[in-house]
Amino acid sequence: MKNVIILLALSTFALFSSDFPQFMGPDRNNIVNDTKLLKTWPAEGLKEVWRVKVAGGFGAPAVFWDKLYLLDYDPEKVEDVVRCLDAKTAKEEWRFSYPSKFEKSQYDYSRTMPAVTDRYVVTFGPSCIVTCVERVTGKFVWQKDLVKEYGTLVPKWAAGQNAFVDGNKVIVSVCGKSVLIAAFDIAAGKAVWETPCKENYGMTHNTITKMSVDGQDIYLGCSKKATFAVSAADGKLLLDYKGWTVRTANIPVPLVIGKNKVFFTGGYKGGSLIASLKKEGSQIVITEDVRLPESDFGSHVHTPILYNNHIYGISTGLLKCLDLNGKVLWDSGKQKFGLGGLLIADNRLYVLSEKGELFMLEASPAAYKQLAKAKVFEGKMIWAPLVISNGMMYIRNMNEMTAIDLK
Repeated sequence: MKNVIILLALSTFALFSSDFPQFMGPDRNNIVNDTKLLKTWPAEGLKEVWRVKVAGGFGAPAVFWDKLYLLDYDPEKVEDVVRCLDAKTAKEEWRFSYPSKFEKSQYDYSRTMPAVTDRYVVTFGPSCIVTCVERVTGKFVWQKDLVKEYGTLVPKWAAGQNAFVDGNKVIVSVCGKSVLIAAFDIAAGKAVWETPCKENYGMTHNTITKMSVDGQDIYLGCSKKATFAVSAADGKLLLDYKGWTVRTANIPVPLVIGKNKVFFTGGYKGGSLIASLKKEGSQIVITEDVRLPESDFGSHVHTPILYNNHIYGISTGLLKCLDLNGKVLWDSGKQKFGLGGLLIADNRLYVLSEKGELFMLEASPAAYKQLAKAKVFEGKMIWAPLVISNGMMYIRNMNEMTAIDLK
């Protein structure tokens, strides 16, 4: 009997070992564990499993076990809607909604992906409302309205910060009047620590990252006024650097590319910065190693991918490969991708153009090499992150979400 139980447990783990439970995937690097995906694509095209209606926006679903979790919007009721769908059929199993008003634009509504644990679903809404519900039932647990509680200013085009769960804490770049960043207990919503600030740093669309600098774990993020880092243990401010900001919207996550090394990038003529971080006394200092103009590389929306010691990302519509010193090794030439998403699975690079064309490419620094191409979706501004889990790719445009079978 013990052998049966162990085998059952192992088979269950294998079945769900390729969950996509949060923004940028299980390891927050846009690299997923799915293997045995199609090496060549059928001439008649890839199989669409289902398609459902969603409100406008760019928020992709998170996947945990056999469920999808999506932050959607109801424009008639003016509410954010947290939805749980069956991953195989798209049948809705539960929903939780709450009032959410923000300045409307052509880019409405949803922006972000939930973060999902075995017990909870945490979301960051477009009006800066952080919400935690039970994963299985959708029952309300707690909520933080950052505007009301901290004086946060909703960024232009609504909030784009993704929920970030680290163990039993939810880490939020608050950018309020007197608090820069805070950690909340995931079960109760109470503040574990808060990092005080003397000015409003100004929230942008950036999601924080966690890294280690000379053995100290930190949370690193970007605001309108500065790049900052705090101690992961107690929230103590360790870095306040005014040398890297991006005007209008700073979206890509700081990408850790080596020991104490970070690749910052942004659109709006921001370009890129390769920098070294190190501890000096009780603080962290940053040294600029390489600056790249946008003509070399500057990702507008999506965080580049570090894969086999090379950087892959989209800059001014072109897919590019860089070495760790910022040298551009190749670009996609005449093939433009707009602001589409990308990820790596089964040692291949998948890129979805903003017009709904899916590409499978070699993830190699040697050259740009296309392996397959298929039209999988109609629409415009298809800017949502790509999600692959258990052989299925989930993509969305401004009206619909679909599941594409890659097995």
